[in-house]
Amino acid sequence: MTRSDRPPPPAVNPRLARDVAKHLDRRRMRRRLVGWSALLAAVAAAAMYLRCGVGFGLGGAGDGDGPGSPRTLTEPRRCAIRIAAGGITVDGKPMLRERAVKVCKAAAGADVVITGDAREGDGAGLVRALQAAGVSNIVVHEPPAAGTGSAGSTGSK
Repeated sequence: MTRSDRPPPPAVNPRLARDVAKHLDRRRMRRRLVGWSALLAAVAAAAMYLRCGVGFGLGGAGDGDGPGSPRTLTEPRRCAIRIAAGGITVDGKPMLRERAVKVCKAAAGADVVITGDAREGDGAGLVRALQAAGVSNIVVHEPPAAGTGSAGSTGSK
């Protein structure tokens, strides 16, 4: 027989074998974790696609006409008038009717909310005064009639 020039195999260290097995097991677990995470991310993306549609709100295929569409900073301002038993408030500040009409005259329109405890003629008088002052696009929100469960009616005058 011929003699080989290779050195004899080293003695197997049991600790080395255990360390290699641990490393291979960790690698296998890491691959499994990455695979399940990728699958979960794909399911989440599919659910968002089905729920949200084509665009995810990042400037996609939207037409820009919805309620969340951006508006210009120069958009005309509207007055928010609230009529209650305690008086008239315009944009949260208490005012008399003449002053409220004067403040809202320059606005693009007025949203008038008439509460249930307001006097009978206050709302109609204010709307007539706004129309006489030239305020266009007046939207009146009145409380529901007694016995109806609706949240209110919206009408344009």
